[in-house]
Amino acid sequence: MTDETVQAGKLILVADDDKDLVTALTIRLRAAGYRVACAYDGDEAHRTAIEQRPDLIILDIRMPAGGGFSAIDRLKHSAATRNTPVVFLTAFDDEEMREQAKNLGSAGYFRKPFNDTEFMDTVTKVLQ
Repeated sequence: MTDETVQAGKLILVADDDKDLVTALTIRLRAAGYRVACAYDGDEAHRTAIEQRPDLIILDIRMPAGGGFSAIDRLKHSAATRNTPVVFLTAFDDEEMREQAKNLGSAGYFRKPFNDTEFMDTVTKVLQ
């Protein structure tokens, strides 16, 4: 069984208030064989993660109704999602934010616009 076969069918939650980015990521991730759930704010991300139990969550930091830091904090305090890896995808390239993301247990941090190859390599690695 190849890595690609093992990865196929894993569920990734993409949470970002930029609907065009969510659409683009959904297309890219589905092309790689993943299932995708979408959320457009922090509360919806938290709710969707609890309901659907994704294998990976991709979070924007600044979103309405609770941003990524608030969402990851709630997710890490829930038995249902505490072990779900989170990768941040944000417009902010601030060392303090990177450090905060790391301290909150993120598995990765990417600044928009991001390198597609590096991003997909991280997704694959995190899901193995």
